[in-house]
Amino acid sequence: MDYNPRQRGGSKVMRLLATITLVLVMTCSALAQAGAPPDFSGTWVLNPTKSTLAKDATIKSQTIVIVYKKSAIVFHYKTDGKKSTETYTPDGKKRASLNMSSGQLMSSASWHGSALVIESTLDIKVPNATVNVTGLKPVVDTWTLAADGRTLTHDANEHEGVYVYEKQ
Repeated sequence: MDYNPRQRGGSKVMRLLATITLVLVMTCSALAQAGAPPDFSGTWVLNPTKSTLAKDATIKSQTIVIVYKKSAIVFHYKTDGKKSTETYTPDGKKRASLNMSSGQLMSSASWHGSALVIESTLDIKVPNATVNVTGLKPVVDTWTLAADGRTLTHDANEHEGVYVYEKQ
């Protein structure tokens, strides 16, 4: 049996290259999976017994239908029989998310890991002018989906209320 050190060294290099390739493929796959935001789509019903409602909350029942439309996330609310819709594009840019008779809710939405974080301020309308209230902290809403995909949690403005929804 002849011993050829170049052949043995070549085998080590090939194993090293194969190992590096495998590690890169696994890393890219993990990053691709970790980078995809969760899908909040579906019908969600508030579970008040699992929620910690804000002190001033008067909600008795709430259903949210969440739909992804292209790059936007649309929340269709039915709260105590009243309907409203809010639309967010999670790109960090500020835009109107809700139009009301008294003004517009201006929001920016972005993904922070697997949580959707929405920061909102109210632009108040008065005849012939728009009033921007300054100096107030924005309302921050954080939405997270449980690992099993069956529970959606809405942490409203730094734990003033934690609303737990169950998928229907």
